[in-house]
Amino acid sequence: MEGKSMDIHFRNQLTALRKAHHLSQEQLAEQLSVTRQTISKWELGTATPDLARIEQIAHYFDVPAEELLFGKGSTHTVTENLKNKVNQFLTEDPADKDWHEQHRWRHWYYQPIHNGWEFLARYYWILFGLIGMFLWFLPSIIKAFR
Repeated sequence: MEGKSMDIHFRNQLTALRKAHHLSQEQLAEQLSVTRQTISKWELGTATPDLARIEQIAHYFDVPAEELLFGKGSTHTVTENLKNKVNQFLTEDPADKDWHEQHRWRHWYYQPIHNGWEFLARYYWILFGLIGMFLWFLPSIIKAFR
């Protein structure tokens, strides 16, 4: 999705810069050593130039490549978007708080064990393994005592 957004910005920026400098597609193509059809394809979005060509276009129009690709104030916008995403990630969501309130038993689970009953309450599943192992070896134990 981000690639399509970049492509749309590039198309629009290239067209706007070309028109702002009062250049036809043919004149711009001459300056960049490409064909007029190539410029047309770039502006229609059916093709995109390689990175070296983007740098050449940015240098020709004397704009940063980021502005050409992402629009005006792109560095600031990207930085602000990143800050917003980080802040959104770090702020506590009321739904998360509610989930933690409903799952307080986890605090009990991580407290130290004081007696055997607490151990069994937390690790009852170990009994299934022990009983299974005992039943596995039971025939050989019975056979040994015959």
